[in-house]
Amino acid sequence: MKNIFTALLLFIVVKIAFPQERMGVANSNYSSINSIFLNPASSVDCRTYVQINLVGANIYAMNNQVYIPQLNFKEALGGNIQDPKLGSTGINPFVYAKAEVNGPSVVFSNQEIGAGFFTRGRAEFTLNNLPSELTQFLADKEVDTASSFEVDAKNTRIGQMSWVEWGGNFGKMIFKHSKTIIAVGGNAKYITGVNIAYGNIYRLKAQVSGNQLDVNNLSAKARYNQPGWGAGNGFGMDVGITYKKMLNFVDSYFANSPKSGCKFIDYKYKLGFSLLDIGAIKFSDNTFKGDISGSSTITDFKNVKIDSILQSDFDLKQQRNVPVWATLPTAFSIQADFNLNHHFYVNATLVQGITTARMVGLQHANLLSVTPRFETRNFEIATPFTLYRYIYPQMGAALRFRTFVIGTDNVLPMLTRSNTYGASIYFNLGFITIVILKPCPS
Repeated sequence: MKNIFTALLLFIVVKIAFPQERMGVANSNYSSINSIFLNPASSVDCRTYVQINLVGANIYAMNNQVYIPQLNFKEALGGNIQDPKLGSTGINPFVYAKAEVNGPSVVFSNQEIGAGFFTRGRAEFTLNNLPSELTQFLADKEVDTASSFEVDAKNTRIGQMSWVEWGGNFGKMIFKHSKTIIAVGGNAKYITGVNIAYGNIYRLKAQVSGNQLDVNNLSAKARYNQPGWGAGNGFGMDVGITYKKMLNFVDSYFANSPKSGCKFIDYKYKLGFSLLDIGAIKFSDNTFKGDISGSSTITDFKNVKIDSILQSDFDLKQQRNVPVWATLPTAFSIQADFNLNHHFYVNATLVQGITTARMVGLQHANLLSVTPRFETRNFEIATPFTLYRYIYPQMGAALRFRTFVIGTDNVLPMLTRSNTYGASIYFNLGFITIVILKPCPS
């Protein structure tokens, strides 16, 4: 087996990290391919009749322990990147990384309904509450044989999971009267699981002396499987609702339809609420479930392997090849979008994870974002300001030309030198309409 701490450092001491919810385009009225993942009701009354996505990607990493000093995008492309350094751990040390690939997808909006299908692969990694002194010890290249310190860890959690989703979207206006539209929608997802790796150290009291770890009290559990296609399967869903206060009467309004003269009615403001990633994956092949407690001594601590820990003097209760259930990173989101006129909008979005640290699986990263944007049918630009975990600020930028989208939730390394704790990039490539089915002129 791979060295567990080497794998851990691979995520923490990352040479360069490449968004979270694609906040620059997640609330766009012209990019339903992206917006249905934040609120599935957004496919209803979208400004494009049919939207086809060919390929897209979304990569994000953020932490509050390690940073790249004075990172500059142009120099980084040339390979000029300084070695990572440990910084202030801040509150509740964490690492979060996410990679997502979007495959062929279609979303259409016509009259009073929205519908479509999508495919995407996802992989996420989370680490929370790793003591800072332990991070420093693991990051040092050389072992100081004279070093000695105590470790007192509680609820240190590591989770990594990857899976593929095959999903469908459907939404409908359920109320349309005067200047008000209410729509509901949902995404249903069949899931093919690839791997789960989960560990939770409920309590660890230990003494580090040189490269030796003397454990006085350990209480932890671990769940993982041998990665493989189809190693697990499950189901998930997203549900959402939107409330729109329109600028004109909508009793006879039909989106993207000749019934309304092929004209859209804009809103004064829009409010939304959604529950995301409700569901779980059952991993059945080559699984391990273990509960560890007690005390022991671990020598050659930096190079220790999982098997060595399991074969030590700890009290171990283990099961192999039994099902492991893992929750998706369930969260709720609230969105508010305001029309400032002349194609200018400003949006506020909150995302809050609701799974607990003791649940096997993943926890969603929390955020609060405010995004001003300018949007037309063919062009859109947005500049999201995001408080990651409600504390750490990030400034992003996104550009859309029809359905080609490119953006980042942390644009500063591209503009100036800065100490960088995280970075991101995302894009989509597709088509807006299908000529044969198009009911209205472009």
